[in-house]
Amino acid sequence: MVRCTQCGAASRPVGGGMVLQGHGTRSRQVRGPAQPGQQAQVRVVQVRRYRCQACGGTCTVVPWEVTWRRLYSVAAMAWALALWGLVGMGMEAVRRLVNPWKHTGASEAGRWRTPLRWLRAVHQGQLLVQVHTMRPWPPHWHPRKAAAHVASVVAGYAPPAAPSPPLSVQAFLGAARAQ
Repeated sequence: MVRCTQCGAASRPVGGGMVLQGHGTRSRQVRGPAQPGQQAQVRVVQVRRYRCQACGGTCTVVPWEVTWRRLYSVAAMAWALALWGLVGMGMEAVRRLVNPWKHTGASEAGRWRTPLRWLRAVHQGQLLVQVHTMRPWPPHWHPRKAAAHVASVVAGYAPPAAPSPPLSVQAFLGAARAQ
C-alpha cells in the first residue's frame, strides 16, 4: 500500500476516497551519460507530484535513475565510483566522462569532490540504501578503496551477460537494478 511520506496516511483507505491526489509535475535535471561510454549530457525528466488531503504535504515520484538531492543519475554515480576505484582512473578523467559540463571554474581545475560526497552519503545510508549487501567499510580505508567496494557491490546487481562486460560497466548497469 502506498502511503503519504509526511503523515503515513494510506493513499486510498479501504472504503474511503483518494487521499494522495495528483498535484502536477515539475522538471528535474539528471546529469551523466545514458550508457557507459556515451557522451555525458543533461537530461530533463518530468516528475509527478502528489498532495496528501489529510495533512497537506506533498511527495514526488521520480524515475529509478533520479535520487533525492543528487544531480547525477544513480548509474552515472556508480560508474564514476567504479572508474575511480576499480579502474584506477584519475578524478579529472572520470569527471570528463561523467560530467556534461566541459568548463569549470579556476578553483575546481584538477579536482572533483562530488564523488567523495557520494561515498559519504553511501556510508551514512543516504544513497544506494536499497543495496542490502552493502556493508560499511572501516574508517581507515582510503576513499578510492571505499569507492571500489561500493562499485563492486553495485556491479553484483547487473544482469548476467555473455560475454561479461568490464566491472565498471557492470556497476553502471547494476545501479538500475539496485534501486
